[in-house]
Amino acid sequence: MIDWLNSHFLPGPLFGWWCLISAALIPVVWIRAGLRRRPAIRFSSTRLVGMLPKTWAHRGRFLLPLLRSAAIVALIVALARPQSAGSYEDLKEGIAIQMVLDVSGSMREDDFVLDGRRARRLDAVKKVFNDFVLGGDGAAGRDNDLIGMTTFAMYADTPCPLTLDHGSLSDLLAQTDIPGWVDGQQIREDPEAGFTALGDAIIRATDDLRRAGEQAIEGVPGAEAARSRVMILLTDGADNPPKTQGTPPPDPLDAARVAATLGIKVYTIGAVGSSPVRRSFFQQAPQVNEPMLREIAGLTGGTYFRATDTNSLVTIYDEIDRLERRRTGERSFQDNTEGARLAMLVGLALLMLELTLTHTRFRTIP
Repeated sequence: MIDWLNSHFLPGPLFGWWCLISAALIPVVWIRAGLRRRPAIRFSSTRLVGMLPKTWAHRGRFLLPLLRSAAIVALIVALARPQSAGSYEDLKEGIAIQMVLDVSGSMREDDFVLDGRRARRLDAVKKVFNDFVLGGDGAAGRDNDLIGMTTFAMYADTPCPLTLDHGSLSDLLAQTDIPGWVDGQQIREDPEAGFTALGDAIIRATDDLRRAGEQAIEGVPGAEAARSRVMILLTDGADNPPKTQGTPPPDPLDAARVAATLGIKVYTIGAVGSSPVRRSFFQQAPQVNEPMLREIAGLTGGTYFRATDTNSLVTIYDEIDRLERRRTGERSFQDNTEGARLAMLVGLALLMLELTLTHTRFRTIP
């Protein structure tokens, strides 16, 4: 009994003892009150009164002290601030997904279709990506997933780390564009758009997922989903990092092996329209290095997909959505903040009922 009181009443364990002792003293108080000498009116004889039939009001007078006692107990419980400190296991589907998005200059090609109009590859990918995260156009959304975004052209960057705030991720995705472009319009020629640092992007995304996985193992609240980690890499070209002196850029296959060692699965998507646009007679259509993307996916247990139009892109994300569902247990605590208020209302209601009956149907003279 005491253990139950101590575990359900806050702010301290002494409240359990205090409630029990206070409730036990109530009958003693009422007995002592009943033994006190009460005022009376003298009559020559009460024999005729005793011969009268007893009504329900006479027989039910014992309810008055019971109502008063119950009211006091309820108010004592309210003062003890009852809290529901029990825990329950809440099972949800959730994983950590790092979206790795190519924003190099070739993503400006308008060989995809959105809403019946030709659209840039990047715009089509952003639309499908947004639906994948938030839901829409048949997509269920990934409400319980930790999702982040890594972009890459000349260098890799992380505009949005892994987060459950998918609204902010969607806003950052809307602002994402090719270097030298703003809101879908080219304002300058940016040399960064001419490179595709694929290996650097995989390394950066892998590091973000690694840190999230360590937090999940340590039990950091909100990081439970990172026990299962996935990378979705989308590009429309081959690895083309900038030439630097000193340390060579990371090789994409070596980066994939690092991801595989950490248990990170990589899905790769080659996004090139079925009829890419040539800007001049001499310009060659961008070519996706499919063998490399297949090998990257194979090294990590993922799958390679080829997206030739918006519909196929939607199908690919739907397939990944179906494949990557994991249950994650979250230990949650629920505090019953209404406990004290309910006990107080019950106590006041009982007290008002007792006072009303005392001064109406159960009224006595004197």
